[in-house]
Amino acid sequence: MIYLDHNATSPLLPEVIEAMRPWLGVPANPASPHRMGQAAAIAVEEARAHVAALLGGRPEGVVFTSGATEANHLFIRGARVPDRSRWWVSAIEHPCVLDAVARRGGEVEDALAVDRDGRCILPELPADLAGLSLMAANHETGVIQALDEARRKTRAIGALLHVDATQAAGRIPLDLSEVDGAVISGHKLGGPAGTGALLLPDGEPFPALLGGGGQERGRRAGTVNTAGAVGLGEACRLARVELATRSARWELLRDALESGLRSLGGRIVGQDVPRVPNTTCVIFAGLRAESLVQALDLHGICASAGAACASGSLEASPVLTAMGDPEPEGGLRLSLGPRSEAGEIQAVLNALGPVLEGARLAARWEEP
Repeated sequence: MIYLDHNATSPLLPEVIEAMRPWLGVPANPASPHRMGQAAAIAVEEARAHVAALLGGRPEGVVFTSGATEANHLFIRGARVPDRSRWWVSAIEHPCVLDAVARRGGEVEDALAVDRDGRCILPELPADLAGLSLMAANHETGVIQALDEARRKTRAIGALLHVDATQAAGRIPLDLSEVDGAVISGHKLGGPAGTGALLLPDGEPFPALLGGGGQERGRRAGTVNTAGAVGLGEACRLARVELATRSARWELLRDALESGLRSLGGRIVGQDVPRVPNTTCVIFAGLRAESLVQALDLHGICASAGAACASGSLEASPVLTAMGDPEPEGGLRLSLGPRSEAGEIQAVLNALGPVLEGARLAARWEEP
């Protein structure tokens, strides 16, 4: 099997498994005062430091969660600015961010437009704005957003900046020390699924979305998943120390992949603007991405047609639609991981030729 769907889920790295192993099947509640509990607490704090180091933040600002979805909801629904309620989002945010804003009572219809390359167009922000949600890099196209500009504009009016860094963490250098809330997910980094973190500026109190306990400095109730936190921490540590080598390898692999895709008639989305080095979104004129995903699967190749949470949907990609792409149903996403190899790229290109030929023949038969 060739796996090129790391933006959906990246397999557990061997080093992460080894780091988690001592904490599986043992009574490791870091809130317990006995020696096992205290050993677990030390391990969790070490993991917290690794998460903070990857994002450029402070360990006391890290809140462990069950994933990016919970972390996004925790911040968006809990953050408050006195006498302000409006919350803006970009039009290409992940569905969980849009849902969190809607549940907060925000106006999702105020979603900010993006240009044809997938970059959010940031206007002057209204003085009564409470917060802005802008992802670091898009989950479908990999296009990197202008966080520095967003930080300047939100700071100028005293609004909060929330950043979903799920698809950027471990793929590009990040310094989110001056962001009000940043979010990552473990299983995008080769860490365990069901883990994530919200990075706040410091350890000050924050309204808990889940109440009933004082864990995570009162910001998220519930027994901390020691093994999961350790696994997330190790994934973040590896991502930080291997960032330069991973990025260089990804750029070489992506360039080879995209050169081959163009030779097969593909159009690369966002090719003229900065993107994370592991992500390619390609469109083949007249072909639906879902049909290509299914055909590639028969060849033992795992790819996707946008966000995994929307997999199987016959609707056009909301991201490509927001970009004004003429074929929003055609975005095939191929995403590399820490252990992707050159041989896999060539194998994908070799398989894709016949797949495209068959898909184009089927499309001609379906024409009225």
